[in-house]
Amino acid sequence: MPDALEVARKGDPMAICNAGWCYFNGIKVPRDQRKALDLWRRAAEKSGNAGSSYNLGYCYSFGIVVKQDDQIASDWFAKYHRGRNTERLEYNVNRSSTD
Repeated sequence: MPDALEVARKGDPMAICNAGWCYFNGIKVPRDQRKALDLWRRAAEKSGNAGSSYNLGYCYSFGIVVKQDDQIASDWFAKYHRGRNTERLEYNVNRSSTD
């Protein structure tokens, strides 16, 4: 996990999302769900990382670490869907340019 944390410290959005998952579940680091939420928020707000947006929506849906709020959850899930569409478009553009 130290290598992944180092990449996350450098600002890679996917690495930040993955580090949040590790903290949320206590995988090779002490379990710290508040820190996970902070990491996911950073990745989602900084780069629109879809996975982080989904994880935040999930936490707000069920009141995990934060007060349960369906409107905020819905907003994060909407950002997730926009982010996934962007990721798919980028994948397709990159894939077609290498064919």
